[in-house]
Amino acid sequence: MKKILGIALLCLSLSAWGQGHKGSVDGCAPMRDGKICYVDSVDMDGMSQKEIFKGISQWAKKNYAKDIFLSNVVTNKKKHTVFVSSKVELLLNDTDKTIVKYRLNIVCEEGRYTATMTDIEYQYDPNNEKKYENIPAEKVIAGGGKLNEVALIKDPELFCNATYFFAEETFGEVFNSLDEGQAADE
Repeated sequence: MKKILGIALLCLSLSAWGQGHKGSVDGCAPMRDGKICYVDSVDMDGMSQKEIFKGISQWAKKNYAKDIFLSNVVTNKKKHTVFVSSKVELLLNDTDKTIVKYRLNIVCEEGRYTATMTDIEYQYDPNNEKKYENIPAEKVIAGGGKLNEVALIKDPELFCNATYFFAEETFGEVFNSLDEGQAADE
């Protein structure tokens, strides 16, 4: 557990920079059934399904239930699931940004949880003309950006890396919500 916490803290310290400044990653666009899909399965030895669900659902409500125009949270106590749909600004580098829409599904089990981020879309407007177009991530970052189908996007690898680091940062927040919950219970 301490090793996992140390790794998580290291990842969080690296997340202070804009997502695109973190470098490049091999495999920045994992695919499942033809869709970009990031998955994080975490063992939480010693934690019950109820504790895991409680901590994650509190985190989701605190971070995503503030503005219904930007995000939505649905929790299911019987199934021990948390579903988040949201859109946020994603920093690509010093000058470029996009809006990223995504769905985060978290399944809580006894001693573990699995978080899945999918249905990712970009709303990109490089000329700041407020003419956003919804672009599925698969059209931009599939194959690490090498299969980009969108002429408007000149550096798909930048999108790929930024999206990967955004997913990792989000997964880190989910993990930390459980650590914070344990500290509050003690």
